[in-house]
Amino acid sequence: MTFRGIPLAPGRAGGETHLVDDPLDWGGLPDSEVVIVLPAVWWPAPAEDLVGVRAVVLEGSPLVGGTPPGMPVIAGFDRDLFREGERMEVDGDRGELTLQGISEHPVVTAFLRRDDGKILLLRRSGRVGSFQGRWAAVSGFLEDPTPIAQAYREISEETGIGRNELSLEVEGRTVYARSGQEVYIVHPFLFRVGTTDVRIDWEHTAFEWVDPSEIRSRATVPKLDRAWDAVGAGSAPKG
Repeated sequence: MTFRGIPLAPGRAGGETHLVDDPLDWGGLPDSEVVIVLPAVWWPAPAEDLVGVRAVVLEGSPLVGGTPPGMPVIAGFDRDLFREGERMEVDGDRGELTLQGISEHPVVTAFLRRDDGKILLLRRSGRVGSFQGRWAAVSGFLEDPTPIAQAYREISEETGIGRNELSLEVEGRTVYARSGQEVYIVHPFLFRVGTTDVRIDWEHTAFEWVDPSEIRSRATVPKLDRAWDAVGAGSAPKG
């Protein structure tokens, strides 16, 4: 599976993934050539710390430049996308990386926000195929031709709220959520909703209107907080 990020230095290379945990100790690299993953705030690195390194993947984006010649560097990823020792191919020209043996599942996540700023969370039932009992926004696998069409469809099916009660406010950037050897490609949306009359279907057992800050304190589906960040950051309710 291929993931898109931010290209910082050109070139192509591959190797085993090595997650750097200590900014003062980049040692202990395997004998084989590796692709290192580290926080962007630790970059750039001294040349002596890059012995055996074929490519660099940064979590987030660096504050300053500086890249060694001939080594591809890309940025803009979350650390929990990677596993130690996993084979990775990096394309610094396109800002892409490829992980082998990963299955991908495109999904939509739609946040509904009412006038007071609270958003709708739904608790998944035991009858769904994954993440039973977790809290989520309105969500579903991508089956319709476009993510936005799927979002409207899921909202209608899961809440009973029609399109005439919805106003699209934000379509956020894609979020990657990994669970084992599966990655969910999340297309997040934020809608302003003109009604609070919710009728949940069999996929859920409960719903609540909550402050967005509660997302991080609940047991949610993977990366629900990041999906909210992708649509909610800098977006205030309209009076």
